[in-house]
Amino acid sequence: MFYLLGLLGSFAVSNQSPINARLGGALKSPFRAAFLSFSLGVIFLGLLAFMQNPHFLGDILALTKTGQPWWIYSAGIFSMLYQTSNILLFKNIGAVKTVVLPTLGQVVMSMIIQTLGWVGAETVALTAVKVIGVVLVIIGVLVAVVLSARLETKSGSTKSSSVFWHVWGILTGMFASFQQAITGHLGHLLGAPVDGAFVSFVGALILLTILVAFKERPFFNRNGMKGAPWWSFLGGIPGALFVFFIGIVVPVLGPGMGAILGLMGMLIGTIIVQQFGWYQSIKKQVNVMQVIGIIIMVAGVVMIQLV
Repeated sequence: MFYLLGLLGSFAVSNQSPINARLGGALKSPFRAAFLSFSLGVIFLGLLAFMQNPHFLGDILALTKTGQPWWIYSAGIFSMLYQTSNILLFKNIGAVKTVVLPTLGQVVMSMIIQTLGWVGAETVALTAVKVIGVVLVIIGVLVAVVLSARLETKSGSTKSSSVFWHVWGILTGMFASFQQAITGHLGHLLGAPVDGAFVSFVGALILLTILVAFKERPFFNRNGMKGAPWWSFLGGIPGALFVFFIGIVVPVLGPGMGAILGLMGMLIGTIIVQQFGWYQSIKKQVNVMQVIGIIIMVAGVVMIQLV
């Protein structure tokens, strides 16, 4: 049951980028799309937190008076960067690369965070097996991205993407590592993972409100909202479901298995989205190099998390 919940949660979040990308295109701004996505996410997580503990807001306010370091409230910064970057990445490099490249950045940065004990993370020794796992992830990314691109170029099925977006994809995964580590630590302090996620989403929403207010005119693109399909406004729900399900799974199965289920569910969902062109995205067949690269990546993550 818990394995299924982990897969379902990560499968759900794989749908978030194409949904938000569609909304961002209609509103002519990834920031407007992310604002609406986080708004719904805040409402959804707030309801879940209230169902678990009607006094969760009081617990959050009480924590602010305990002299905790400032950075425990900074997860929203990385949430905002991760979400808006995913919208742009999906549009510029496609569904599979939007998962594969951030996974590399996430694996590398997570290893650094755990080895050095940054942002309240429990220190984990860096072993030879974990290093081999990281190398496998890197090889898997090279196969899924570089060799796959060469195969597609030879067949004339696609144009090469900008190097900038590939590098930004890796950085996006690093943002996710900080967001997850800080949110996890905050959830531990509050005694409920969903409370930590709620604070993270609220922080991101505040930042996006300021950003959209200064950058976009008007704040809401009403014509774009009228022309957008109804499902494009639901992008905040998959992310909130992922946080909720993983919060249930990790205490039972452990963070290592949670990470593996998260990666597998996202990859399965992403392949399906790209293969069938869900959410009015570009329909593109997954090639054999991408499949091989993904298998190598999963093997690397298994070595890192479980060995």
